[in-house]
Amino acid sequence: MRTDEARPAELPLPPAGLAGQLSFSFYWAREYAPEPGWTFIPPKRRPYATLWLIREGELVVDTGSETGTCGPGTLVAWPPGAIREAENRLDRPALLYTISFNLQVWGELDFFRLYRVPPFHQVAGFKAFADPCAALVTELAAYESVTLVAEGWARVLVGRWLAELEQTRALQPAAGVDERLSRVLTAIEQDLAGDWSLQRLAEMMRLSKVRMRELFVQAVGLPPLRYITLRRIDHARSLLRDTDLTSAEVARRCGYDDPGYFSRMFHRIAGMQPSVYREQARFRRD
Repeated sequence: MRTDEARPAELPLPPAGLAGQLSFSFYWAREYAPEPGWTFIPPKRRPYATLWLIREGELVVDTGSETGTCGPGTLVAWPPGAIREAENRLDRPALLYTISFNLQVWGELDFFRLYRVPPFHQVAGFKAFADPCAALVTELAAYESVTLVAEGWARVLVGRWLAELEQTRALQPAAGVDERLSRVLTAIEQDLAGDWSLQRLAEMMRLSKVRMRELFVQAVGLPPLRYITLRRIDHARSLLRDTDLTSAEVARRCGYDDPGYFSRMFHRIAGMQPSVYREQARFRRD
């Protein structure tokens, strides 16, 4: 049964400290010097996220959601697929760094689906952002490929950006999510070990299973049962890292009665057995 569309609501978000929840893919970084009169013609879309750090001069930038005049120390953020327009209207060149990447939350959820990222952010300390950019560009120029060092600098840069957004409370839940779905996601978070079937989820939202799945995929980018599996394995990571519970008890608290099946699912998503993950996590902590 399908009811009238409910008003939008907010998705539940990962806790503070996003670094532990994110996976990161880095593609390239460059240094640009747009001349007077320079512009994107025609406006461009890219399948990845992009950050610009303005070093000198001034650019008028349209991110598709907002237009602003950006000077030194401004970080401009475009989510994947956003229209990108920019223009240098001054009589002198501008200087900027650009970096392209993608972020996933809990392994497969698109970061930019879950969060409303401010298109413009004035960094608190310019050097803390400019230095990783310069090191990143230098490394890529030297080797003409993405090295581990280059990826490390990219992680530093994006990590500092996210940390500032968290600290200033500039990172907000994505808007436009159906209120019924928000209630279901909250219920899942409160009982990850629960018996979550498609039928139960559909009944909670008072929708058919087909319509429920459509809303789920539209909002978070994954089918419901895949989403639940990722959340359970992420919770298992926390329990393995921060408690002395046995693997069997961790499995039970994450909704898996069969420890062997839990180990196979954990290995499929995390890339290692639960015992190995625990050893590595504690070694890093110590």
